[in-house]
Amino acid sequence: MQIGAFAKLCGTKISVLRHYDKTGLLRPDYTDRFTGYRYYAKEQVADFLKISALKAAGFSLSEIRSVLAARSGTEAILEVFEQKKAALEEALLQLDEAKKTLLGVEQVMKIKIIATKDGLLFYAAPGRKIDAEIRAEVDRTIAAQGYQRISTFQVRGTEKDPELACQVLLLNETEQVLQEDINLPFENDDTVIGKWVTVGEFAVREDFCPGADVPESSAEIKEIYFLPDGERYWCFGWTKGKLLIDDGVSTSVHPFETETIDGTRYMFVSLKSYHYRHGGQPTVLVLRQADNKAYTAQGIARKDDIDRPFVPDDAVLGKWKTVGFCADPAAFVPGETAGTDWYLAGVEFQPGGAVTSLYDFGRDVIDTPEMQTWTKGYILRKWNHSACAYEIRVLDGNEYLFLEWKSGDYRWGGFDTDYYVLERA
Repeated sequence: MQIGAFAKLCGTKISVLRHYDKTGLLRPDYTDRFTGYRYYAKEQVADFLKISALKAAGFSLSEIRSVLAARSGTEAILEVFEQKKAALEEALLQLDEAKKTLLGVEQVMKIKIIATKDGLLFYAAPGRKIDAEIRAEVDRTIAAQGYQRISTFQVRGTEKDPELACQVLLLNETEQVLQEDINLPFENDDTVIGKWVTVGEFAVREDFCPGADVPESSAEIKEIYFLPDGERYWCFGWTKGKLLIDDGVSTSVHPFETETIDGTRYMFVSLKSYHYRHGGQPTVLVLRQADNKAYTAQGIARKDDIDRPFVPDDAVLGKWKTVGFCADPAAFVPGETAGTDWYLAGVEFQPGGAVTSLYDFGRDVIDTPEMQTWTKGYILRKWNHSACAYEIRVLDGNEYLFLEWKSGDYRWGGFDTDYYVLERA
């Protein structure tokens, strides 16, 4: 599943998962070599919960890495916990809870599932006050067990022993790759033109409460620009009432409607995200209109300073072959991705600033100065105004070139750059 779906499953932020990837604490199960998108396995939820439990108990990320490295030895784990108790007596309660979670002594929260003629209803354990935290825990439990919530929560039972119920769907294990026709005739709607900022992704529209505090969204989409005449940029396009998405793997049409609430204009997108692709229903992506300016694709693209004079660098001259892809050079381990084909297959640096790049798995060659050049520390890609920094590191006696990969995520999505890793050919 993509990083946004995994973040939602874990009840966390995309930024947290990106940080864990950079530090090597929790790496994606797979990173798409074309788009740079991160994909996680459902089984990694357990690893995330262990990290969260240890972090809540006061462990630093480096300490957590040490604990997880010793996960096969119960005695080693218990010794680490005892050392932490001595230093953090005031955090004893959180520490014990983290130990239970890590070692699987008992469930943090008990959820009972009751089958009814209307479907499956999840109930919170009796004796607990129903609040936002409980609702979030129930949502995480629903997702972790392979279900999708498709209704609002209902509080039942008594004040002393309340029950929290909702209707759910069991999702499929296999994911459907959507190939919907997005080449639709354009129909204008001047009211949606401009910048829209993500408020959050919700199970159902009724979950959204205008004006209420919303935690940082786990949605993969931070903002969307609706450009005049339906002009497309990055993976987005539109026509009246429909958001069109092409992520390089799938194409999909997402109906939307707008509504002005308390003076603020909102858009409600029927998002065919992880749940829908696994046999469930669309979720609701809520956007807030930030302005109604007539932007252009080139105008909103993130641009670097590419007007740099040539400075020689003999150390980089020659041919380099791609051997890896990572979020942070410090987390790269040589040999982990050997034998894999890469979208950026290789680069050759030539004297005087000429540079040849092999794209599309080696099928596309870019080698003209009108398209790109290089100077010490950078490849200057003129066609998209990006200055991709490079750095040479020696690991295990071999030279590696770490080259910034400024894809659409960077240029239009507002995310940090990733890195291709190349070895001397």
